[in-house]
Amino acid sequence: MEKELARFIVIVALACTAGSLSAQTDKKSTTPTVAGVWTLSVESPHGATAMGLTLKQEQKKVTGTFSSPHGDSRVEGEFADGTLTLATTTGDEHSVQATFTAKLQENGTLAGYVSSQMGDMAWTAKRVKE
Repeated sequence: MEKELARFIVIVALACTAGSLSAQTDKKSTTPTVAGVWTLSVESPHGATAMGLTLKQEQKKVTGTFSSPHGDSRVEGEFADGTLTLATTTGDEHSVQATFTAKLQENGTLAGYVSSQMGDMAWTAKRVKE
């Protein structure tokens, strides 16, 4: 009887440990997202310029606001397979018309290129911690 009870306790302990391990694995395997507030650094011929990007994500669809020295512009695009593509949607003639492409890096940053009236420029972004 004591051997059966001890065996039962060991089985229950192993089952609990396995459940705990699978829960940790599930947390790590969540789908990455680009939602949040980002600080951008755009490399232009005049040097690096800090800008902002606030994004919302629903599945692959991404929307948000791009903040530059020229003002704020709405952006729309998608995040799929680790790649973010965005375009400004503001039709105002004074706003910056830009398209962004970037890869989500393993360290959680974004790195890519932005194309606008000023040409193609490299950019990186770090998520602002809440």
